[in-house]
Amino acid sequence: MNSLNRLRSSINRSFISSKTNDSNSDLVAQEGFSILNRHFTAHKRFDLSANSQQQFAASLETLNQINNTLSQSSTGGIERNGDNSGVVSNNKKRTLNTIPGVFCPIALSMFAISIFMRMSFVIAHAGVLQALLQLGLCFLILFCTLLSVCALATNGAIDGGGVYHMISRTLGPEFGGAIGLLFFCANIISNGQSVAALVEALVESFGRGSESNIFHGTHWWRFLYGTLINMVSLITCLLGSSLFSVAAFFIFILVCFVYLMVVLSFFIVGPHLVLIPKVNSYAYDNQPFLNNKTDFLYGHYTSFSSATMKENLYGNYTIDYTTGNTMNFATVFGILFSSITGLLAGANMSGELKQPSRSIPSGSISAIVFVFFIFTTETFLIAGTTDRYTLLNNYLFLQDINIWKPFVIIGIIAAVFSACLSGMIGASRILEALSADEIFGSMLHWVRLGTTRRGNPMAAVLFTFILVELTLLIGSMNKIARIVTIFFLLAYFAVNLSCLALDLASAPNFRPTFKYFSWHTALIGAIGAITMCFIVSAVFASIAIGILVGLIAMLHLRDFPRASWGSISQALIFHQVRKYLLLLDPRKEHVKFWRPQLLLLVANPRSAMNLIDFINDMKKGGLFILGHVKVNNHCSNDTCTSEYPYWISLIDHMKIKAFVDMTAAPNIRDGATQLIRLSGLGGLRPNTVILGFYDDTIPEDKLRSRPFFKRHWLIPTRLRNPSLLRLQHQMSGSDDVESTSNIGRQNSSNTLASSNDNDLQSILQFPVLRQKNEEKLLDVSSYVQIIQDALYLNKSVCLARNFPLLKKDNIEVDKRKVFVDVWPVNFIFPETSKQFDVTCLYMLQLATIVSMVKPWKTHAVLRVFLCIDALNDNAFRIQHYLDELLSQLRINAQTRMVSWENVTNVLNNPSIINENPATIPIDQAQTANSTTASPTNEFIDVNNEYIRSINELIRQQCDNTSCLYLYLPRPPRDKSLFPRYIKVLEMISNNLPPVMFVHGVSSVTCIQL
Repeated sequence: MNSLNRLRSSINRSFISSKTNDSNSDLVAQEGFSILNRHFTAHKRFDLSANSQQQFAASLETLNQINNTLSQSSTGGIERNGDNSGVVSNNKKRTLNTIPGVFCPIALSMFAISIFMRMSFVIAHAGVLQALLQLGLCFLILFCTLLSVCALATNGAIDGGGVYHMISRTLGPEFGGAIGLLFFCANIISNGQSVAALVEALVESFGRGSESNIFHGTHWWRFLYGTLINMVSLITCLLGSSLFSVAAFFIFILVCFVYLMVVLSFFIVGPHLVLIPKVNSYAYDNQPFLNNKTDFLYGHYTSFSSATMKENLYGNYTIDYTTGNTMNFATVFGILFSSITGLLAGANMSGELKQPSRSIPSGSISAIVFVFFIFTTETFLIAGTTDRYTLLNNYLFLQDINIWKPFVIIGIIAAVFSACLSGMIGASRILEALSADEIFGSMLHWVRLGTTRRGNPMAAVLFTFILVELTLLIGSMNKIARIVTIFFLLAYFAVNLSCLALDLASAPNFRPTFKYFSWHTALIGAIGAITMCFIVSAVFASIAIGILVGLIAMLHLRDFPRASWGSISQALIFHQVRKYLLLLDPRKEHVKFWRPQLLLLVANPRSAMNLIDFINDMKKGGLFILGHVKVNNHCSNDTCTSEYPYWISLIDHMKIKAFVDMTAAPNIRDGATQLIRLSGLGGLRPNTVILGFYDDTIPEDKLRSRPFFKRHWLIPTRLRNPSLLRLQHQMSGSDDVESTSNIGRQNSSNTLASSNDNDLQSILQFPVLRQKNEEKLLDVSSYVQIIQDALYLNKSVCLARNFPLLKKDNIEVDKRKVFVDVWPVNFIFPETSKQFDVTCLYMLQLATIVSMVKPWKTHAVLRVFLCIDALNDNAFRIQHYLDELLSQLRINAQTRMVSWENVTNVLNNPSIINENPATIPIDQAQTANSTTASPTNEFIDVNNEYIRSINELIRQQCDNTSCLYLYLPRPPRDKSLFPRYIKVLEMISNNLPPVMFVHGVSSVTCIQL
């Protein structure tokens, strides 16, 4: 008696969902504590011990009051029970256990067509050996995929949507949404295939040529029968998943009983003739020995016979009488595989399972092992008892050899009807999950509106019913088989790819409790699935993959307001970047492969937009870092962390390829030195430091006038609030920066659900620019010392001035030629004007890089100016040598000789030249293999008249010039000359187009291969 009581209790736990409040409380405590992830921050403790139930109930009650809006939804709110305790309303949907929720749906979906109708078809065409090979291939792919499903299912809490939920949370919303849509279509077509199979069985059993002769076999009669079956499935699904689970369990018992009767019939029934049905018009029309059309054809059931087994041992591909097409290995495999695609039927019910992380692995593995055993034994039983002619011409011969003929048709009706229910429920749950995640924006909003309070997506079920009706118009289920197979194989490929990517990314949080998984099984499953796609049908596979890629590309163009679950692509990128960074050895650098790696120090991006955009053009595939220093006098708050997202949003909106590096320091010089020393990683470190110019110019807010364009395609309606439109308007029209920031803060609460919408507001959060008569945070001495520090650390230095004047957008709009001018002359030491040192070559390299990118590539002309003494120098000879040097450096530029003897005559201070200047005379440049760096001349004071003359000389040549590169002399060692140093640079660049002062420290060009 005790044993019977224990057995009854076990059955109740497995098949009957408990309705008591205690079970609901246990459910909250066991189902992954999903409430913690949704409603508690990381620093809060949550005690689940027995003596803390009162605090637990109080916490839930508080959360219920806070989240009163969520309590009305079906997926995340908190509702009240009769005992005044709170539970997650999503758990109302979770009523299924392992056997009714996973084992039975999978087994019935695989049994539906194959167990009574398809195995005879496979053996008839492929023979026993190839049938076993095909079964092995099918179940190898299924088993490897199942291991991947189990790994995903045990790596975290699972919501509704099944495989779509697993893939999207792993591969990201783009790939997940595309695969989810294809998997939804696969379930639709599979459901239509199941209905068509049931209609086919009814017509063959009770149609023309049968004893009852009830059903008609024409196309529209078959469509009518399929519609009636589909309507019964619709009504059942509308009543909820609980009814489905009860029905699935009893149908499974019935199908097992029928199959047991079939097995017994093989041993009990003796040899006899098997009628070939009249619906097999191919057999009757091609039988020359038939006396008249009323005669019947018969096959032979031989019972167990070695001769029959030998006859059925090898393949004999011929015409399928249901389609009239000649079969081959690929088509038979496609039909077989499409009949056993119910592997994910249990995973599709993840939203209704009490413990999906436990039920999916145990139920799926036991179901697939059970089904494989049944199919293997049935193959030998059929091949050893029934001749090839019968197998080829009567796919329903099992009912003719059964103890009681109606057994088989009852089993077919039950199994196929269960598969119809499973397909309709699975497809509707996938559609519901796609709608809940807003993958396709507001297009599927009506699905959520049509979901009941109990979580039954009635609108999704009705839409699924309509689509299944459309698939019934195709006709025979063998015509649908290949499409179903390819769609399911792509879904299996995505599942295996998800697990393979997670394992290869070595993410620490990928710790599935299911231990029988490795990247080898995922790789085998992925390769097997994608290979079989093309074996089944290369045309259909190519079309399906094209649709998949198109969906991924289309979804990549839009924002995902609720897709905050991350993407495996970031983990894979991190893994690969780390690996290749370790291989990037700075000791193996060579000048031939030099590229600019730029650190731009920005005080406030509001005034540096043009410069940031220009430097992005100048990087030429190199490293670009935006550096910013926050003056922090031992403040407790880390302002860098709070402002970092604003900079990232700025990069996204500007569409530049750059990194952000921020630091906090007691003063700007210390912070700049930190950035110069520590920015970058491994072999990716800046070799050039760029600073804005130090002058008294009032900075201009270029951020406000810059046109930003956001993609609004498929953005949910609820996120298109007027506040964002006002923000965009105020970016271009308002003058009050603080008021705009305040509006951004006021509206931030309305857009917490979407970080993408906050991007537009976050770029307005940068501090207000320095106003007139406001003291600078950086003095001139510290500014020059930053230049000295960069040179001391062997970094080239660039100073940018007048870049607010740069009108890059007008270059392409006006379609007129502009000039990028290079003046490779150290104006402080005019005697070196005909000598090219490292800095001169560095200036040429940077200017050439700019001229290689759009729009400069098509609208800019590079010009190189050389200052000569027209009275004493041979201008023709010098220009020839300069052209020869540019030719060897592969620099396409125009050369200009400028006479400046009138300028040098006003220089009253003689130049002091170092004994060993690092220079290359132009007349020797063509024979020089490379240049070497050594200290260049330091700055010395010169008179203002000379500086003004230089400025005037340059301005005379600047008609239609868009950008200038000028020589930056090394700063003086004497600190008292620092203000004069900056003043001279300021006077040189006054009233000029955008100027880039350049000082190089290393060789960057090479004339050898």
